[in-house]
Amino acid sequence: MSDIKRINPEGLPKPQGYSQIVTTKGGKTIHLAGQGGIADDGSVPENLDKQTKLMFEKIGIGLAAVGASSADVVRIVVYIVDLDKINPMPIYQGIRSFFPEGNKPVSTILGVTALALPAMKVEIDVTAFVA
Repeated sequence: MSDIKRINPEGLPKPQGYSQIVTTKGGKTIHLAGQGGIADDGSVPENLDKQTKLMFEKIGIGLAAVGASSADVVRIVVYIVDLDKINPMPIYQGIRSFFPEGNKPVSTILGVTALALPAMKVEIDVTAFVA
């Protein structure tokens, strides 16, 4: 029988219809729901730099809630709204800064037309593993 835990830690938005984090046992694989630059009050900064910074803060909170860190992340999927029309460097710099040297995850970057909230410009899905 599999051991799967789904949690929604303090500091992350309270979702409806999905879990913020899903862990599985046997080593532990961590699935962090897509995180964007959403403030605690539900607002989304207009500035891409601020959204990116807030997004990585939320990812750090989620990972810490299950005993993981950025060094444990093995995969990310990055969704960027209107990738062909914006300068994505703040996102790329955020990715490079967040993950320690020697512990960079595999990644996929996708240009999309919209995300869950109209003001969101970037969102990242994270998969991590802890032995």
